[in-house]
Amino acid sequence: MATTSYSNWDFYNYRVQQELVGGQFVSAESTLVAAGPPRLENSGQAGSEVAYPIGLLETFGLQQSRQLQRIFEIGSTRSYFIPGRTIGSISIGRTFYFGPSLLRVLYAYYRSNAGSFDLGTEAVGATVTSPEGRNEVPNPNAALLGTFGTDELHQLKRNPGYGYLIIDLASDLFAQPTGLAIYFKDANTDTVGGFYLEEAYVQGHQMTVSSGSVLIMEGVSMQYDRIVPLNIDVF
Repeated sequence: MATTSYSNWDFYNYRVQQELVGGQFVSAESTLVAAGPPRLENSGQAGSEVAYPIGLLETFGLQQSRQLQRIFEIGSTRSYFIPGRTIGSISIGRTFYFGPSLLRVLYAYYRSNAGSFDLGTEAVGATVTSPEGRNEVPNPNAALLGTFGTDELHQLKRNPGYGYLIIDLASDLFAQPTGLAIYFKDANTDTVGGFYLEEAYVQGHQMTVSSGSVLIMEGVSMQYDRIVPLNIDVF
């Protein structure tokens, strides 16, 4: 029995929340974070191809704040509130490994070439022969997502890095926006919902190396323009 009002509140025998079916809780293992184009209308695709799933994430945080101006008046103890702009930010922590770095996957949709470096100029899934010549391995310059209006993308002037390691936040790559999709399911694999963060920019990047740590961690802080709720049935 669910507690629906004060009159049937029985804290000795019943829960406040309605009776839940086992497995209806959402956890980190049933949450997916993915990177895509700056805006959903830029994608031109649907389903799993909209965004590139980001693996090895340790932490993901979303913060929203709304400006409130409080006004008092002479002659009363009461006050008025005037709502202002809403500002959102995110923080991401990820394990550093031999593969696309955090800054690289955040710009999974981007392709460019300038001077002596290439970024995602090879086809999705492209491979190269390993240095030992024994087998085929993923090409570090392979695109992570399909083409999203590549001809219209800004051609980079400053090299952000080579291969998997994109590291220079001063590159003009990070003057371009990106996007993030977040999907939620419960333990029963039922869809809970999702949302898309449009026009996101990297504000800070951190890399932590400790002599006593087994792993190296990367982290970013970002701000975004707006949240767009996703109707998962559409996708």
